[in-house]
Amino acid sequence: MPFVETAVRDLCRAATARGAAVDPVELEDAVANPQRYRDVAKLYVLPFDAPIGEKPAAVLRSLFPNAVCVNGPAAHDLCWDKIATQERLVDRGVPVPDTLVTADPSEVEDFVRQHDFAILKERYSCAGQGHVVMWLENGRLMGDNGSHQHRMMLVNQGRRELVDDRLYYPGPFYVQRLVAAVRERLVDAGQVLRAYVVDNEVRFWTERYRDRYERPSDWIVNVHRGAKYRFVLNVSEETKKIALRAAEAVGARVAAVDMIRSGSAGPYVLEVDTDGCHMLIDRQFKEIPDYRDFFDLDRYVADALLREVETPAVHVLRARDDRSERRFEKSKSRKVDRSNS
Repeated sequence: MPFVETAVRDLCRAATARGAAVDPVELEDAVANPQRYRDVAKLYVLPFDAPIGEKPAAVLRSLFPNAVCVNGPAAHDLCWDKIATQERLVDRGVPVPDTLVTADPSEVEDFVRQHDFAILKERYSCAGQGHVVMWLENGRLMGDNGSHQHRMMLVNQGRRELVDDRLYYPGPFYVQRLVAAVRERLVDAGQVLRAYVVDNEVRFWTERYRDRYERPSDWIVNVHRGAKYRFVLNVSEETKKIALRAAEAVGARVAAVDMIRSGSAGPYVLEVDTDGCHMLIDRQFKEIPDYRDFFDLDRYVADALLREVETPAVHVLRARDDRSERRFEKSKSRKVDRSNS
């Protein structure tokens, strides 16, 4: 995973600059040599694939029984599950766009009719993957997923499939209204901000934007869908407070809080991402010409990892390749053999 390797490199470099150490640990090595890491005191987790049949939290507890996780498995799981995140944010009073979770296709159509445009989202995803912008056209529900426009056929069961120009999409459905200024079908897209939060402080902000909006799916403003980054130096105190409340609500010491606002609505929290077993905070903003140390997320993360450390190093867990799964299975087999001998 090259994107993970870059984060590991930058975390190590930031720690070295402070006269300390961040030690990378490959999942493969931890699985093959469990005794070596039983006394790890502090752990920062980057994406890895848990062996088949194992939950990531159980793998971490098994391999690192004495480690304190900065951003623990509960935060990883919550941020990965977008519906659960929305429920937590609403429960804690964090403003989010109007959202519908239902298994009834007719409720989705009513929701789209009410808001003109809505986004059908994947429950487990990031980077806008699988999102579809929907609207009604001549009484038919239409959708744009970034590559094609389809007639949306929401069904109660079955599998997702494209048949001619119809996209069959089974429930349950997670739908969120498009936050934008809509006037007679003309859409002025909202401003999409990202707050980088470390230890209850917003360290800096970026904005994601497009030079042009040519089709409905362009309103999903994500770098992986062709949007761009730029740094934002000033935001309102209200926006900052909401970002901090969102990170606190999901229990993340390190988080990227995505927010949106338009001239007449918001700010609302769209989602909260965090480094962890399921996902990695996107760091492509480092390619912006204006990038400098002030915007170095890994520097702030390293500071948080090294704070109050009594041991000489912090360990960063990341995956290497699919051989980790095979070695994990072999390790379990060896333990079983020894117990039966």
